Amino acid sequence: MTSSNSDTSLAPSPTLVTETIEGSTSPRIAEPYLVILSGHERGKHFKLKKQQNIFGRSEEVDIVISDPKISRTHGVFTVYQGHILFEDLQSTNGTFLGGERIVKRWLGSLDRLSAGDTTMRIDYKCPTEAQSEQALYQAAYTDALTGILNRGAFMQRAFEEFSLCLRNSHNLTIVMCDVDFFKNINDNHGHLAGDAILKELANILNREMRCTDLLARYGGEEFIMLLRETTETDAVAWAERIRQTVMQHQFTYQGQSIPTTISMGVCTRRVTSSDSLPIVIKLADDALYAAKQNGRNRLEVSCFGMS
Repeated sequence: MTSSNSDTSLAPSPTLVTETIEGSTSPRIAEPYLVILSGHERGKHFKLKKQQNIFGRSEEVDIVISDPKISRTHGVFTVYQGHILFEDLQSTNGTFLGGERIVKRWLGSLDRLSAGDTTMRIDYKCPTEAQSEQALYQAAYTDALTGILNRGAFMQRAFEEFSLCLRNSHNLTIVMCDVDFFKNINDNHGHLAGDAILKELANILNREMRCTDLLARYGGEEFIMLLRETTETDAVAWAERIRQTVMQHQFTYQGQSIPTTISMGVCTRRVTSSDSLPIVIKLADDALYAAKQNGRNRLEVSCFGMS
């Protein structure tokens, strides 16, 4: 993963650009970012912090992109003095530039790379510019309280996952969970305590998610999760482990313990043309309703699951 140009410095280097401030021109430093233009991580931008920045689906790479068509270690961006070199790391589905599959290529600012269903480009940004764009991304795609996906962003990405499962006849699992007696928590401890419970629960759920899974706040005290290529047995065991983790967790607010449990509904389907994402979500939601009707702090599985 080295350049054939021996005269090029290997040390990462920022790029100087100029901006006009109140009539005077002054230098500012712009640093390289990988900007995701379309696909699962649309809107995100990743700073190229190191000399070599590996991207892929693996949680061990520098830039994790949860596109199922991207290899675990797909490619690497190497930062040189004012230039970026891309190299494909023998990925399964390849990397393309202008419709041409490439192995190694110097990248210009107008180049658009495609890997799987993801399109990306290199851009140079000043810190304030990057912070502003990150704030816009957060506002558009994440829940303000918990920091996980909001409902709209989840549905957008879930439809993409559903289409993939339909094309490949893969399993799709939807898990719904709801905080038990959440109104009582708000009434007895205050809404700030309820907010703290939701944030901590989101953290617990997020720690259990694979990089290819989706987690979102669906509304109020309800959360939704999507698991791809998971058997019903594995999905139920995974959800039950989460339920027990939550039950045993010490939720506190301002030094006061607040025992908290969740109810869960699971639906796993091998997606066919007769299915739709709203149908699978409703089946999981019906199972959640059954869990609450049957005593709460429990898990129910949709009887219309695996087909």
